[in-house]
Amino acid sequence: MIVIDVVAGGLLIACWYFWFVRYNRRKSLKVLTWIERAFEGHGNVAGVQWLAASRFKVRLRLLTNLFRNASVTIQLYPREMPLNWIISLIRRRQETFTFEADLDCPPSFNLEVNNHRWCGRTRRRLPRSAEKWVLERTAPFVITTRTDWQREITNMMHPLVASRECDCFTVSFRRSSPHFSATIPLNTISPESEVDAKIFDVMRELAAGASASRF
Repeated sequence: MIVIDVVAGGLLIACWYFWFVRYNRRKSLKVLTWIERAFEGHGNVAGVQWLAASRFKVRLRLLTNLFRNASVTIQLYPREMPLNWIISLIRRRQETFTFEADLDCPPSFNLEVNNHRWCGRTRRRLPRSAEKWVLERTAPFVITTRTDWQREITNMMHPLVASRECDCFTVSFRRSSPHFSATIPLNTISPESEVDAKIFDVMRELAAGASASRF
């Protein structure tokens, strides 16, 4: 009976794995249409490479000279591994879209920006109605441990603030390849999103700000 239970459990896990691998492959076709739509008029898909059962890379052929060796990495939910999927849901992780490219003019600095949001209150007891709250917004600021400061990084704050509507998780600039990368929620490029058609413009503005900082 133990052997039968082990075999049945193994078959169940195998069926689960291959079912959701197939599901991710079907969803990838839908995501590819989203990518084509987001980059319409700016370039097209040049190839697809699967890196794992729930992660694949899309090579892009863009018309602009600003980006070279551009690609997009899509991370789907790891549905094929039940435990990893449950952990992702508990930690509220999202499916992501990561754009990477080399720049015609590489940045002269390394910078990684992570999107964090904090909310503070002045009193323990606040009115339940948000209409009675008094809200104050702060200007963008940078926390650093460096004793010397690069003016170029300050110049990057404006395009970073402008990218808020895309809700970027991380934005990175590097001296080495890839010079630029940005990670956003995958649903940002879905047809239901209001900013899907602006994705390329946001990426171009961020990258152009880094290239301009060299001069």
